[in-house]
Amino acid sequence: MKNMITRLAENSDTPPSQTVIGCIETLSQGHEFLETLSHEDYVFIAHPHVCSSIGEHFRHWLDLFLAIKLEPSKIDYNVRRRGHVVERDLDVAKQEIRDLIEWLFALPSSDLNQAVVVETEVMLSQTHVEEVSSTLIRELTFVALHATHHFAMAKVVASLRGVDSESSFGVAPTTATYQRAQ
Repeated sequence: MKNMITRLAENSDTPPSQTVIGCIETLSQGHEFLETLSHEDYVFIAHPHVCSSIGEHFRHWLDLFLAIKLEPSKIDYNVRRRGHVVERDLDVAKQEIRDLIEWLFALPSSDLNQAVVVETEVMLSQTHVEEVSSTLIRELTFVALHATHHFAMAKVVASLRGVDSESSFGVAPTTATYQRAQ
């Protein structure tokens, strides 16, 4: 994975923004974590502690990135692929991550501050979709941080399976900054 990132960076005409680099770091962490898992680990549901498998968590945050990639001017976070093969197949998840990294490297920095419309459901008790204004850079930041949250949950499931993870896996950037300052 690191070789791929190095290769993509060397082939880029302009260096990616720090936000894009942060997204790529997040995606790379996810890919490296998947390299430590077996198929059984990926689909295991640790009832009653966690009600979703690692694969379901990965599908969820991959869906958020894909919502941006598929329609960056009008992002619909309600489009989900529940039950998709990515929830059950490590190789599909790894390939989606590699594809997203390539997309991010190709994303022009000039696009990052463009205005976007975001659609998302906002209520549990009833269906209610809100449209809000945002920017592409804000939404990329959001989905990377959201992925980190799901990494923390996946790390718990992996630990229950006896799989060790990197200490920084599932740690938010602000937490890492705090830890470095200690």
